[in-house]
Amino acid sequence: YTRAAKFELENDWNNAFELYLQAAHSFLHISRTAENSTLYRNKAAKALERAEKIKQHKNLTPKSIYLAAANLIFDSSELSILKKSSIINHNHIPLATSSPSDSLTSPFTDPNAQPSLGSVSSSFTWKRPSNLIPTSPLLPSDIIQNLVNDCSVCASIAVCIQHNLRFKSNLLLSSLSSSDDGRHELKVLVNGDFRRVIIDDRLPFDANDKLVGISTGAKNQLWPSLVRKSSSCLLYMKLMGGYDFLGSNSAIDLHVLTGWIPEHIDLRSASFERERTWSRIITGFARGDCMMTIGTNDKTALSYNIHSIKLLPSHDYAVTDIKETNDERWVTLLDSRICGSECECSGSGNYVTDGSGVMDMRWDDICATFEGLYINWNPSLFGSTVTFHGRLENSEDLPRGTSRPNTNPINKNGKGDSSETEIWILLTRHLYDTRRTSEYIAMNVQEDDMVLGDLEHVALKSNYTNSTHLLSRIKTSQFQSHTSGSLSLLACYDGQFDQVGFTVTAFAYPSDVVVSWDMRVPPARYMQKIDGVLTNKTAGGNCTHPTYMVNPQYHLRVHNAGTSTSASIDKRNKTQVILTARSTRDISLNVTVVWSQGERISELSQKEVVAHSGPYTYGHARVAAHLAPGDYTVVLSAFEPDQTGKFTLKVESPSRFEIKAIPQEGAGMYVKTVRGEWDLTTAVGGPSQTRYYRNPVYEVTIPCVSEFGARLQLLARAPGVSTNLSLFPSSSTNFQRCIASSGPYSDALSGVDIPKRSISPGKYYLVPSTYHAGVQAQFRMIVYSTVSGVEVVLRS
Repeated sequence: YTRAAKFELENDWNNAFELYLQAAHSFLHISRTAENSTLYRNKAAKALERAEKIKQHKNLTPKSIYLAAANLIFDSSELSILKKSSIINHNHIPLATSSPSDSLTSPFTDPNAQPSLGSVSSSFTWKRPSNLIPTSPLLPSDIIQNLVNDCSVCASIAVCIQHNLRFKSNLLLSSLSSSDDGRHELKVLVNGDFRRVIIDDRLPFDANDKLVGISTGAKNQLWPSLVRKSSSCLLYMKLMGGYDFLGSNSAIDLHVLTGWIPEHIDLRSASFERERTWSRIITGFARGDCMMTIGTNDKTALSYNIHSIKLLPSHDYAVTDIKETNDERWVTLLDSRICGSECECSGSGNYVTDGSGVMDMRWDDICATFEGLYINWNPSLFGSTVTFHGRLENSEDLPRGTSRPNTNPINKNGKGDSSETEIWILLTRHLYDTRRTSEYIAMNVQEDDMVLGDLEHVALKSNYTNSTHLLSRIKTSQFQSHTSGSLSLLACYDGQFDQVGFTVTAFAYPSDVVVSWDMRVPPARYMQKIDGVLTNKTAGGNCTHPTYMVNPQYHLRVHNAGTSTSASIDKRNKTQVILTARSTRDISLNVTVVWSQGERISELSQKEVVAHSGPYTYGHARVAAHLAPGDYTVVLSAFEPDQTGKFTLKVESPSRFEIKAIPQEGAGMYVKTVRGEWDLTTAVGGPSQTRYYRNPVYEVTIPCVSEFGARLQLLARAPGVSTNLSLFPSSSTNFQRCIASSGPYSDALSGVDIPKRSISPGKYYLVPSTYHAGVQAQFRMIVYSTVSGVEVVLRS
């Protein structure tokens, strides 16, 4: 606030405006947990008032103003969510700003007893360490993992020690505190906010008086295990349920222990970018902006041996160095695991180490051998952040296993080189019981009015995960070409519980970019929800399949927005329309809006697509677009034709609209399907080839006046093959006079069709043909009529 006032006195309105907003956000954040919350709320209101006056008098971009408004509105409910999320594994993990309870015993004894030892032998006992004198400072290689499956925590501690040595950052140590009575506390970031974990100083020892958990060998440094300055490992074990937990990934562990942003990169994913990832991590690692660990999976037999070290399955390794030497790229790994003669390494055979656990691997071998790269980024890299705490709630009127979406728009306002702007969004599912594994979250982040890409390259994006954290990094086209833009977030939950807390945090890079919740978007005045089912007959797959036309389609009519001044109604009288599709998490969805007369479309044309939801995403799809008044066709599709199940489609808009299902082609009519082929004698091409009459000719008998239609489709996709279907009266011996046709020859994936029309009783000839002669292919014809008894027979 003081800096903002200084800039205001110097007439630096832009910096004053942004700093007042940041001050308001900080005051509101403090007010959530401070005893005198009214004082900080008043300070926030004062800072907000100064920012508002600067905006009005200096005509500044107003988007960031809604950051504070969002916090003012959601403050009380957010605090209740954070408090409700304080119960984890039946233990109360209070907020860090709450008052600590007084010790009733000396030395202090944890009233919640000790963490479970699970499968560890009952001969191990809990006692207070004594007669241990620490020696020199710790190195990463001093961290020893004994018999407990806590490799991810060991790797996390090791990389923190390495970071402390290189950059004097004091990670972990600054979060630990101890008292003379044996009471130890660790500040952790759990369930959306920093909390205090309190324990006593007792540790598990075996019959030989050796620590069961993490130890530091001859160094006798006990802070990783819990003496004097507490044990981050044990604290985290208590939080996560005990010594018998199977571990997580180190990115989540480091996020809990340090608050650094977790990123998981799947090295086996088709979208993994090897070179770009190397460039990011070697730059970030050298600057101290990131810490890394790396993990193997449990399915691949690993046999990469260096210095007699054999990799373990389902194991985390600390990354202690990254370097480029003589055109080679190297990653230094550290394994803290030590196995004795009685240890059986699951699935790994003989595990041998030379005692140091340090090994160098080439980057290319890392990418080919390991499953996941776990990176944690320093949050101070980002100049602006906003956080929202909410609840994901299941709804009975949605398909089983899905939930009502929670959507928040984000504004971005910045200056400078906008081409380098990135917005990172972290979704955190609040954890209540670590034994609950059948809970999944997903997040969809997109710009409004998304532009359609290449129709030939349809993307499938799977982002449902049972992890508690999901990170999305966005470098948007809007932000590259404008000084401001909007993003929409859709957070989804798939699980068996009615209410689950979540936290969304948005980070802006570089430091001159400001993000805020956009509170100007009013609740939708009009909303309609449609329930539907993708069946074997209506699941046509994506637009690269000839069956795309059978997908559920809807006629959307958008009415004139009138003279409303809403922020959602602008852009030359266009109005915002939001379409959200939901299904179970095993169905990948897309929603596409096409400019039309509200009729069923058979194929997508890129120039006619006005909006779409982007890559196919499992369980959900969302599209937001500003549409002019008129008629549109909305197509809901799954990625593959065999993906079937229930779905819901919700439409929202501040302006009046109508939406109704478009009947399938031939709905309510009699259908007859005929298969045929063009062979050596009948593949004669179109009328320009002079032997048109030698094409397969089908005699169609109509018993009485009827509506008639037909479609011709190739059984196998043949790029570049154009077809036509024409109907002739039986009196036309040389097929000179056509009474109905599919139009010009077309290579459309969905085939060609004769539109529905009225036809008199009698006999007709139906002729399928290709434009070029010599095209041998199989086809099918689908004939529709409103009367029964129609016959379709191949003429000999």
